[in-house]
Amino acid sequence: MAALWGASTRKLIGASVHSPRLARDVATLVGHHDVPVRSVSVGDGRASEQISFQRRLILEAADIAAIERGTALLLSAGTRPALLDLRPWYASPDAARIDAARLRAEAAIQRAAQAAAPPASGGPARPAAHTAAGAS
Repeated sequence: MAALWGASTRKLIGASVHSPRLARDVATLVGHHDVPVRSVSVGDGRASEQISFQRRLILEAADIAAIERGTALLLSAGTRPALLDLRPWYASPDAARIDAARLRAEAAIQRAAQAAAPPASGGPARPAAHTAAGAS
């Protein structure tokens, strides 16, 4: 799994990340930012102010683990991470077309699985619908 994770150029992290290691890894990939820190000191009747910067994670591991349903974090090679609001496919204007395509795909998968299954009677197996060229 680590090899697949490392090789992927796009990572989409949604709600329910329950792995502390994954949450820390994602927080590291999201990166850091500089936070100004103001300090005031008083001495000899005078005040002096100093501003310094501290590097902090943009998102802590706990923030990654707390991503809400309907939200996802997109990590894509060559771009800064993005927090996305997800919209379910069934709420889109193309819902009817998507649902029809989904039903066609499910039916095709079911037909292919049934065609590849051995007969229930224990008789000879049906030949495959098509074979690879040159296969023996």
